[in-house]
Amino acid sequence: MFKKLVFICLVAICTSSNAKEFNSEKFQIVANKLDTKGDIITAIGDVVIFSPSYYGSAQKVIYNKKTETFEFFNDVVIVKDNKMQAQSEYAFLDNKNDTLFQKPTLIFNNKSNLWMNSKDSKKENGIVTLNKSILSSCDCDDPAWSIKSSSTEYNTETKWVNIFNPRLYIKDIPVFYFPYFGFSADNTRRTGLLIPSIGFGSDDGLLYAQPIYFAPADDYDFEFIPQVRTKRGNGIYSYFRYKPTEESYLRLGAGMFSEKGDYYKEKQLKNKNHYGWEIYYTNEKLFSDENSQDGLYADIRWLNDFEYRKIEKKGGIDSSHSDEDEKKIESKINYFYNTPEYYSGLYFRYYLDKTLDSNDTTMQELPQAHFHKYSKPILLDDLLYSIDTRYTNYYREDGVTANKYDISVPLSYSMSFFDDYLQFNLKNETTLTRYQYGNSDFKLDDGTFVENVTTVGVSTDLLKPYENFIHTVNLSANYVDSATIEEDGDLYGVNNDTNSLNYFPISKTKRSIELALNESFYDRSDLKQIINHKLKQSIIFDELDNPELDNMENEIIYNYFYGTISNKIIYNHRDNTFTENSTSLTFNYNDFSLGLGYYMSKETEHSGKEDLESYRINANYKISRDYSVGYYTNYNLEKDMRSKQGVLFSIMDRCWQIDLKYEKEVEAITSDIYDREEQNVFYVQLLLKPIGGIKQQYTIDKTEE
Repeated sequence: MFKKLVFICLVAICTSSNAKEFNSEKFQIVANKLDTKGDIITAIGDVVIFSPSYYGSAQKVIYNKKTETFEFFNDVVIVKDNKMQAQSEYAFLDNKNDTLFQKPTLIFNNKSNLWMNSKDSKKENGIVTLNKSILSSCDCDDPAWSIKSSSTEYNTETKWVNIFNPRLYIKDIPVFYFPYFGFSADNTRRTGLLIPSIGFGSDDGLLYAQPIYFAPADDYDFEFIPQVRTKRGNGIYSYFRYKPTEESYLRLGAGMFSEKGDYYKEKQLKNKNHYGWEIYYTNEKLFSDENSQDGLYADIRWLNDFEYRKIEKKGGIDSSHSDEDEKKIESKINYFYNTPEYYSGLYFRYYLDKTLDSNDTTMQELPQAHFHKYSKPILLDDLLYSIDTRYTNYYREDGVTANKYDISVPLSYSMSFFDDYLQFNLKNETTLTRYQYGNSDFKLDDGTFVENVTTVGVSTDLLKPYENFIHTVNLSANYVDSATIEEDGDLYGVNNDTNSLNYFPISKTKRSIELALNESFYDRSDLKQIINHKLKQSIIFDELDNPELDNMENEIIYNYFYGTISNKIIYNHRDNTFTENSTSLTFNYNDFSLGLGYYMSKETEHSGKEDLESYRINANYKISRDYSVGYYTNYNLEKDMRSKQGVLFSIMDRCWQIDLKYEKEVEAITSDIYDREEQNVFYVQLLLKPIGGIKQQYTIDKTEE
């Protein structure tokens, strides 16, 4: 039978004088058969209706031009803005009032993969109400998880879902009930509750930390995280984030935690209340223009002890700092302004040493000013000069302080010989260092040290291509000599060895010969580096012109197809031993990745290092598309102590994710009787996409030493 295809604009049906728009939407229809009686238009057989915002299909559609309503029958599919899809057997659409009724209903959001199924649904004023609904983002036939409810409301404008009397099912097993639950169906920032952290430990009791998020505007938000530990105490951490421009960002944080009296006495903690605050700010463009660049970076922190940071981290709060267990907190403010000819900077450093009862003896740098003039020709094209100046105010409440002035004026000349096979370099650098001492209990004469350093060097850069690779070699040799122009006042390391001046050392440049080799092998097809080898050796002359070999440094990096192997060693000739050795390896093959690291340093008479030895392992294997396992450990060989060890297992499905971690860790503790605590913790994070999830941690055992 001949199949007739009719293509008609609904706004131009019958005659052109009948043309009209429905809420600024022009609908078009395609059907096998079209029948018109007065204001009623009936389309039958593979009906398709579309507009700039809507797409609909059914086996039969009845359109009333007067009331601007559509009735859809059999195999109904309605798509809104190419994001929200609804399927049913019957639908009634009132285009004038923007209402929709469907039964039964299947709604699908292709951006979040979220679907909702119900006996019937009704849309009015942008709110879709579903009765006796099922919700999930998993497979429709057999979802891994689903939420069944008495009714569900979905706001098509804000993409917010309200569920009443929800029951969470894992497969067909009910596991959780709550009177009400609401969540966002997309990634839009909005006010609400974030994923909580729940845990339990024999010392802390039950832990519950609930992030409360406020997003009043697109460029700033607030977050409050109260937490309760039933056996230990309670506290709150708060954060404010503000991003006014693309180049700037501000983050403020503050918090406190109060210990219960029994816990405080049992652990003999130094403080019953732990509190702190932080300011973080970056701005990559303040006063610069197209010919310059500038930037401001500020990271300012204060806390009364390290329990504040540990409680913050264990409460499920991610920290941008890596020194939670360090004994010294560094706060800094940096500003720089850079042009093609000049560089200037202003830096502030403040150190908070929590190993001391008082911070009065801790040396601060408030501030340091830096000005540098880039190299520029003078008289000859190859004769270059530059200027570098620094001012540093070394300040503390208790102890010797100093204002330090540094000026460096290098003058260099270079030329090539033998068709650029040999480069000759001559450099003369005059440096001035001056200390103005203060806050001293005894008389100190301000120190001035002026030195002239001359360097004569030759180097060569060689390149030779082979069939499959390219070999490059750089060889250099420098002769360095110095002359002291002025040596006046008290100078630590020169004419005064008083311990109170050890923060202000002066080091004379010794006459030396510096030899260096830097060679590389590159793949000829893509020019990727395969091997890089560096070797440095200096010969130092003492005051009697006796030569002595300085430390030898050897470093090699091998970039192979599956990763990288690197090794760096330092050999001390005077002690006749290796004083430093660091080795690392990365290996990536298909779904397996491995990272290994080893470090060793040795304290000897002339090394200036301390005895350290440790290794680290980090391994991950993706068992299948959704399953992965991992293992990591850090071990201190010198102290025969494992500082951290953990096993990971993750399942990352399309609609849900679970992360399991078992970790043994050693952390410092601010106690009068204990130095550290060792604990075994089990972490669980469950995420049901896109509605949210939960974080849990269980402290299996904990001991103090």
